[in-house]
Amino acid sequence: MLSAIMDLKNELGTRRYKHIFLDAEGTLYVPKGGRSRWEFWANPSPEGAELFFELDAGVEDALRKLRRKAQTLGLVSWNSEPVLRALLRKFNLREYFDCILINGDKGKKIEGYLLKKGLRKEEAIMVGDMPNLDLYPLRKAGIDAILVDREYNWYAKAERIKGINELPDWLRIADLADRIEKDNGHNSTLDDFLSGDEPRKPPTKSLIASAGS
Repeated sequence: MLSAIMDLKNELGTRRYKHIFLDAEGTLYVPKGGRSRWEFWANPSPEGAELFFELDAGVEDALRKLRRKAQTLGLVSWNSEPVLRALLRKFNLREYFDCILINGDKGKKIEGYLLKKGLRKEEAIMVGDMPNLDLYPLRKAGIDAILVDREYNWYAKAERIKGINELPDWLRIADLADRIEKDNGHNSTLDDFLSGDEPRKPPTKSLIASAGS
């Protein structure tokens, strides 16, 4: 048992991002049939939400993987509490999360949570779909963020994944990029993983959208 705990601590110690925060609507679950979310919010209710939304592809499997690897897994949402509670119950998601932060500036919410827990914000990342809620406030707070690629957020400059189902693999690449950067003393790029044993220089494409970008 002690050996397993030590292995887990060693593994967590090598991770670029130990504290993962996820948006809910548009990230974990989406409107059925490509409908507009505003159709629901014109007349919202917990009962209506259960009929209107569905989990995005691969979310449950991704959350299981994230739960095993992350030190902190949090949900940060602007949904009304009754709607969010109903959907978490419907999709059986509540058990995955260490914390649920509702409403308010997401950058400040996450920063405050990390401060309270004595955690480093340099080891945290937010994943969402709305640049004004899930990207810019996080950058302002000095916390990294990436976007789930949606047609309505095309204008925002950020690292992107197609869905939460890609997040575990993206985090593994981020771990590798961090190790290469520490070993070689330069900012890692996607080219580093396509060029064999020796990383190519200079970097040409940013792998990680950081808070300062």
